[in-house]
Amino acid sequence: MYLKIKRLQSLTSEKFTLVLPFAILCLALSGFFVYSSFYMPEYRDVTVETPWYTVDSRYEYRAIVSEENPLWPVGTTLTENPVYFFAAAPEVQTTFTLFAEGKDVNLDVVSHTSAVLSMRDSGTTYWSKELPIAEHAGPLQSGALQNSFTLNVRDMQNQLNRIREGLGFQRGDPVIDIVTTTMFTGTVDGRPVDEVRKYLMPITLGQGHYSISDKLDTNEAVLARDIQMTAIYPPAHQQYAAIVFLIASVGLLVWAILARSRSAKTSADMLQEMEREATHARYRDWMSRGRFDHSIGAHRIELGSLEDIISAAVDMNQRVIYDDDEKIYFFIHDSILYVHNPA
Repeated sequence: MYLKIKRLQSLTSEKFTLVLPFAILCLALSGFFVYSSFYMPEYRDVTVETPWYTVDSRYEYRAIVSEENPLWPVGTTLTENPVYFFAAAPEVQTTFTLFAEGKDVNLDVVSHTSAVLSMRDSGTTYWSKELPIAEHAGPLQSGALQNSFTLNVRDMQNQLNRIREGLGFQRGDPVIDIVTTTMFTGTVDGRPVDEVRKYLMPITLGQGHYSISDKLDTNEAVLARDIQMTAIYPPAHQQYAAIVFLIASVGLLVWAILARSRSAKTSADMLQEMEREATHARYRDWMSRGRFDHSIGAHRIELGSLEDIISAAVDMNQRVIYDDDEKIYFFIHDSILYVHNPA
């Protein structure tokens, strides 16, 4: 592994003039990618839905006992009963209330209420007939509109039975749906409104009785569609890739510089070693090979260069001794140790 790293360093140093521009180019590109990924979003027109206003509806009803019966006195008000009996309270007083809440509500509402008589069985409607009941038109005062009417459920049942007998078709269950159709026109928060909505109050008929659903409240949030200029950033994986590219580019640049500097240092050391060998060869005739003993107790003089120790030895008619292992030049004269250590 170490040899592979050294070879790669050497190759990088040899191709430094190619690697350095490439590393700088990668660094510039990766820096641009990182900056554009985080600070240069693409702006697009996007359709967004925001809360505009809310429309709530409610059916309220009560059955007034109008017939003599063994249970309730005439005039008794019945509410929230599971069933109501034709023999005691055949009529239902109903109030339909519509609420609109929002900023600056300015709406006119036209409502049509009708009873839809039908015969149904397992989700199949065999026939139906619509009977108008009430109409109302006016502005939403304080955001609310009320419409009251009376339903004679017994009369509607009798009419349904007459239709069934006239058709000679007895299949299915009799159902009465009270349907209020509302038409909105005007503005909310300065935006134009032109919508139609329907609200339902089902009445289920039985033998001598009828029942009304207790889930008659609705709540609907109306959304407005707006076009907004939205900043779209690249996905997270693309941002992470740009960061990884930047880190790799910085690493490549640092590697190239370090490889070059190490190569330069190695080249300088080699040049210095070659110079030492040349100087050594030039003065080879004034040297002898020997072994330097570190235990020599003579007075010691350090000389700064090979030329100096050679000159001193010539002046004193001595030969310089060179220790190949220690790489030290030395000689002794008059109990004085003259030494040159190239290291």
